[in-house]
Amino acid sequence: MRRLHLFEIEDQSWCPGVLRDALTDYLRFVMDRFTPYAPAAPLLARALDRAGASSVVDLCSGGGGPWVDLLRRLREHGRTALRVQLTDYYPNRVAFARLRDLSDGAILGVVERVDATDVPLHLAGFLTMFTALHHFQPAVARQILEGAVRQRRGIAAFEITRRSAIDIVGMLFFALGVLLFTPFIRPFRWSRLLWTYVIPLVPLLAWWDATVSCLRTYTPDELRAMVAPLGGNDYTWDVGIVRASLPHASMTYLMGTPKPGGSA
Repeated sequence: MRRLHLFEIEDQSWCPGVLRDALTDYLRFVMDRFTPYAPAAPLLARALDRAGASSVVDLCSGGGGPWVDLLRRLREHGRTALRVQLTDYYPNRVAFARLRDLSDGAILGVVERVDATDVPLHLAGFLTMFTALHHFQPAVARQILEGAVRQRRGIAAFEITRRSAIDIVGMLFFALGVLLFTPFIRPFRWSRLLWTYVIPLVPLLAWWDATVSCLRTYTPDELRAMVAPLGGNDYTWDVGIVRASLPHASMTYLMGTPKPGGSA
């Protein structure tokens, strides 16, 4: 299936923040309950070891993604002192504050807007992206990876969507889940009930953006071609696909780490 870079509504500056936050809160709820990124923990633990990193800067974090579950799993892999900074171009500040409290301060949110193509140097740490790289056109995605190489940071991107008919059909059930799970999402917001049940824009937004995410997702071969010219012999790139913890699901990953003593 050919990649189609259609627009996702949550990416648009005109998308109301109340709808964007409702969607990212739902995504985080799904990550917490169904842990689709559980297979990322051992991969990321090895990448952090190779990079010698003790902190993470998560890009395009939305409502916090998989980090509550993932931090626990990384601690089981020996990363007991790991600290995570969540960033986004449209930061969900309420969600960030809640994750800070749930993690006893191990997960912190950056309340200022952060552009994934120009990560400030003062935000030090290994870069991660979950369900995010597909948001960017190939040239811009490559720019994000080039930025990591230029700053000699490790970077890892994980995706659980695929360009396949079964994934696209599955997004209907993902959208219906909004109707089922919204009363259980925290922090509670009356506005979320309004835009889910009275005026059902959140389920429609979830269906459209999730379907477009499938059509935008890069294949492992496309990711290998993207990183082939980056870093030369000074970087190690690892691209692959593993089974995810959801039925009939898989997780695509891209990880890059600088080699000791090299120069980008």
